[in-house]
Amino acid sequence: MPQAEQSELSILTTYHDLDVLDVPEMVPPIRKALKEGRYERREIAAGLQLFKPGDRIIEMGAGIGVVGAVIAKHTRPAAILAVEPNYRLIDRITDLYRQNGLSHLLEVQQTLIRSEPDAPNAMEFLVRINFLGSGITIQRGHDRAERISVPVTHWSEIVARFKPNAIMMDIEGAELDFFRHADLSGVDRVVLETHRGIYGREGMQEIRGCLSAQGLARTDLSGGGVFAWERTSP
Repeated sequence: MPQAEQSELSILTTYHDLDVLDVPEMVPPIRKALKEGRYERREIAAGLQLFKPGDRIIEMGAGIGVVGAVIAKHTRPAAILAVEPNYRLIDRITDLYRQNGLSHLLEVQQTLIRSEPDAPNAMEFLVRINFLGSGITIQRGHDRAERISVPVTHWSEIVARFKPNAIMMDIEGAELDFFRHADLSGVDRVVLETHRGIYGREGMQEIRGCLSAQGLARTDLSGGGVFAWERTSP
């Protein structure tokens, strides 16, 4: 799909000292939330307090890149791998980091990350006009969604190559499947948005159990469906 050149994009607003580009993929509620300082505010607040200089952060479900770029600007990570299955947003992430002088920290990959041993090579992903409502599983708008095939990358490959020690995750209900099988032995910090409406109370409890079993503890930065976890044991 053709993308607008960065030079053609104006600045919509400044958010956490980040110049946010006005891209066509933003629906009006997202523009409004950015201008009012509300966009993904819980995820950003947790990430700004939890992540540390030198972290190698993988952002799963990067969207247009705003959350990861704010974290990159203010926490001085060593690197960020922005993973986003929606092909329409890949260039938008790159443009945003370039606009803000953060390109040297960024790697972008259009893929879905799976951790189960028998993960497929590709999976169907549903793209909605509002990218926040896109996902492997969506709760509304099935008849209007674009169905695309997205390549799958196994978590073990990411670990071997990128060596992440921190995770920022907002993958619209796929969190449970990921944590059931992922080896988090090298991960010290996790911020994730959960989706109880998709996997229910038992699924929420299972996610907590998976993280606790791997030596991570929920911090007091958690709240409003966003949870922050930090390693408590080696």
